[in-house]
Amino acid sequence: MSYVVMTGLLLSFALPPLAQMPSPGGSPGAPAPGREALARPSPSVSPAPAAQSPAAASPSAVPASGGAGAVAPSSPSEPSTPAEVTPIKEEWPAEDVARAREQCMHLLSSTPADVEWMEPVKKGSCGLPAPIRLKSVGSDPKIVFDPPVQVNCRMAAALGTWAKSSLQPEAKQRFSSQVVRIVGASGYSCRNIYNLPNARLSQHALANAIDIGGFGLANGRVVGVLKGWGLTERDIKAQAKAKAVAAAKSKAERAKAGGKDVQTAVPEAAASKEARAAKTTVAAKADLAEKAGKNVTRASLSPPAAGTSKATASPVAETAKEAAPAKPTKEALFLRAIHSGACGPFGTVLGPEANDPHRNHFHLDLIPRRNRGYCE
Repeated sequence: MSYVVMTGLLLSFALPPLAQMPSPGGSPGAPAPGREALARPSPSVSPAPAAQSPAAASPSAVPASGGAGAVAPSSPSEPSTPAEVTPIKEEWPAEDVARAREQCMHLLSSTPADVEWMEPVKKGSCGLPAPIRLKSVGSDPKIVFDPPVQVNCRMAAALGTWAKSSLQPEAKQRFSSQVVRIVGASGYSCRNIYNLPNARLSQHALANAIDIGGFGLANGRVVGVLKGWGLTERDIKAQAKAKAVAAAKSKAERAKAGGKDVQTAVPEAAASKEARAAKTTVAAKADLAEKAGKNVTRASLSPPAAGTSKATASPVAETAKEAAPAKPTKEALFLRAIHSGACGPFGTVLGPEANDPHRNHFHLDLIPRRNRGYCE
């Protein structure tokens, strides 16, 4: 009896009350109270971290919130690439662009010109807020730029003035025609003067200058600066110097050759004078030789007679004749006239007379100057 009682007591403690036992028709998914208590975590135990997604588990993933240890270390087998630095784009303020274009329209209001707006240019010290592509200036006829040139509006206005005051009047006077094309022009270029690294900034870098290689006329003639200008002053001086050096060298060679005869003749003349009384025949020969020498000297100082060949003419006279410049051509006169006419509208005018780099074109710019422009 005692064994049965003890077994019942043990079963009563181990089994739940009958009222809480699930009925055979109850919900199969409802857990038993004893099992629920075993599965529920204790409040003092932290839950296990959730499984990371592939993107989160990647070594290159960066957490949204920064902090110590927030950046995952890169994989040793994959070297990290530095982040690309995006260059800061240089731009003109919108108000500067609007103001410059307004001034441009005001400048060109009285100048017939065919222009096209271009995007603002800013590259360090180079550029301008309102560049234009100049296609032509003037009217009846238009002077077309071949190719179109990128300049500022002040340059377009100055070119229009020059065309009206100098280009067309000179073309009409020299060739009975008109200028219809400007050939080989160039404008904006971000560089220093003569492309030298330590020189000051060129006016081309501000679209404030233009280089012109030639001019096309309505009658089909093209006047190029390189061929049309002719000899420069330094060319003529260089030729004269070369001729003078050659003449001096030739004279020295002749004097050296003639010196041998003089050295032989002097002792003979002295001996003849000492023995003149006794040797009249020798004295007579010496007197004839002296007279012949004087005649030769007079002939060298006098101009060559008509019909005299160039071989017998004076070397000095021949040198002077060859060094004299030839008569200038129509092209040379035209180019010099319009070069001089540009000295009013422009601040700087350089051409073939300036130096060899400008032998084949005109350089015109609008650099501010106190007095009249620099013209060479």
